[in-house]
Amino acid sequence: MRMLRFPLSPIPDPSQPLERLSPGIHQQISSWLDREGRSCELLDMVMKTVNPGSLVTQQGNCTSTQLFSKLSRFNCKIGILAFFLEKCEMYEPLYLLKDRVPVVIVNHLPEETRVKMNTTVELGFEVSSDGFPKPTFQWFLNDAPLASESATFNPLVIPTFRNSDAGFYKCEITQQCRDGSFQTISTGSSKMTLENCAPFVVTEPQDLCTDPGNVIELSCMIEGNPIPRFQWYKNDYPISNEVTTILKISSAVPQHSGRYRCLATNSEGKTLTREAFVEVRLPPTSQRLRAAFSDVPTQHSASMKQALLIGNWTYDAHGLRKVRADVKTLHDILYKMEFEVISLCNLGKVEILHAADRLCELLLPDAYVVVYFAGHGIHYSGHDYLMPVDLKMNSEYSVRDLVDGNEIIARIQQRHPKLLVVLLDMCRTIPQQGINSRIADELLRQVPRDSRSNLVMAWATAENSFAYEMGYEENGIFMTYLKRAMENRNILVTDMLERLKQNFKQEIPIEAKDQMPITSSSLAEPLSLYDPVDGSVIGGSLWNDCQMLAISWKELPQKQIATIQTNGWVIHIYIQFGMMDDCFSNGLKIELTTEGYDKITFQPSIHPPVLELLEVKHQMDLKKCTITLHKLQALMEDASLVLRIAEFPNERILVHLGQPLIAVARLSANYF
Repeated sequence: MRMLRFPLSPIPDPSQPLERLSPGIHQQISSWLDREGRSCELLDMVMKTVNPGSLVTQQGNCTSTQLFSKLSRFNCKIGILAFFLEKCEMYEPLYLLKDRVPVVIVNHLPEETRVKMNTTVELGFEVSSDGFPKPTFQWFLNDAPLASESATFNPLVIPTFRNSDAGFYKCEITQQCRDGSFQTISTGSSKMTLENCAPFVVTEPQDLCTDPGNVIELSCMIEGNPIPRFQWYKNDYPISNEVTTILKISSAVPQHSGRYRCLATNSEGKTLTREAFVEVRLPPTSQRLRAAFSDVPTQHSASMKQALLIGNWTYDAHGLRKVRADVKTLHDILYKMEFEVISLCNLGKVEILHAADRLCELLLPDAYVVVYFAGHGIHYSGHDYLMPVDLKMNSEYSVRDLVDGNEIIARIQQRHPKLLVVLLDMCRTIPQQGINSRIADELLRQVPRDSRSNLVMAWATAENSFAYEMGYEENGIFMTYLKRAMENRNILVTDMLERLKQNFKQEIPIEAKDQMPITSSSLAEPLSLYDPVDGSVIGGSLWNDCQMLAISWKELPQKQIATIQTNGWVIHIYIQFGMMDDCFSNGLKIELTTEGYDKITFQPSIHPPVLELLEVKHQMDLKKCTITLHKLQALMEDASLVLRIAEFPNERILVHLGQPLIAVARLSANYF
């Protein structure tokens, strides 16, 4: 009854001709039929009743006006219209013509039911079938409303009955009255109790490998009735005061390594979980030796921590499927390490170099810097070249059309970072001049690699080899192993990359046997990506200026509300903004939430045309639409979004975007 205007008008006399129907009721019925598009269905039912065997195929675009005109020609009474509305199950307009028929509970719930643990249970009752309007149901457990999928249906279905499901159940049945109020009746309470049973394991504790100082947490789920008592064991000896289903050790040391399991007992029996093996790793030998014998302090700090991540996947040929997820994964990992992260997607050649300049604009001396590129690439004449998305891959191209990785390194080294980590997740095949005769044309003066004593590099594969995206993981192969290696807190960056290679050798799938990561380091100090930031190293004011500049590149448009008043509807559209995938600074996510109308289909267009719509996703059940656009790096004027609405073709909504996120970043007279 969501579209009716309460209180309702008095019920008209069903014996009166249709022409005597009050204008208010006539208008509400017409609006409902036109909105739902069901006038033809109703007319078809009438015609088949008046003239059995007839078809009304010519009435495909029948309106409510045409419907009422034909019914009047048949001398249709108000009661006849009500009859056909009910026959077509059009209950909402029917309530304008028919009085409420209270629902009656015929068979009540059982007073008490004993249930076996872990079984499917149905609890229901019978109501009179002639109640009108159709009632709604809401189940309660111990007077608290249930939120399960079946909590608004009769019967209630509990797929797996457990201890937490035992208690007193009841159901409230509600009908809306003609004055707009609600009439509710309730079943009596029904007690659901569990039969006694011995404990059984639902969820086992899992093996764990961690580093010293980390939290150890093992958990299990064990059900039984009566509720079991719990006791954790290590190496078959009980652990004092560990008597819940969660075992937690706040700071791991090597002595915590061992076999752990949980025992559950009650009056019906007992059960044990599987053994979970916990390993607390010793620090790598090189790290322990440095800590013991080196005069260099083991605790280092950075003036700041900055990262630039570039993911290119929308090539004109040979698009990549997992680059987007790879960038998102690394973005989240580095963010937890307290890096300020700029993630960008689908950049052209000039835009990649400008991105490096944007990063340099943020850097202070002695910074920790991570640069990651995922996309297509080649290796030629000893250099690694990154492929921009504006490259025509199926045409002949030269190295002038690519980005030399050493050029990016050289620009960043001018800012004197303490640590520079460069990760190239791309193929390193060597193009054949017989296939591409232009590859060596106009060979630029090659930039030598500025290694200094601060550079660490990792390539997804060796020279003249491919890097693969295959596998069942969300990420590509290189990122799958890299994120595992980065989970080891406080590990030195050199040890992290060595662990990456070791795991790769042991687990690489046969399809990618030709791929093997390569690492290189000129690092003179034992540094870790987890080292803290000390802004006082350079000076608080200068550090704050750089941080504020980085923050300004992540500013989003303000939330907006648009209101449409059309055809008697008042529709509110709430507009909020976020980064694309919550990480890309040159992609904008726009979320639209509708209130006041069931189904709204948005048809967006963007200005200026340098921006591109990447995705438009409607979630009709949630009354939501998500619009994703990218290429904000190309924006040189304020942007706007125009929303057309399929259900109301004459309506337009203008959403002002301004110059959000990375669009505001500038270097001298150059726009990013």
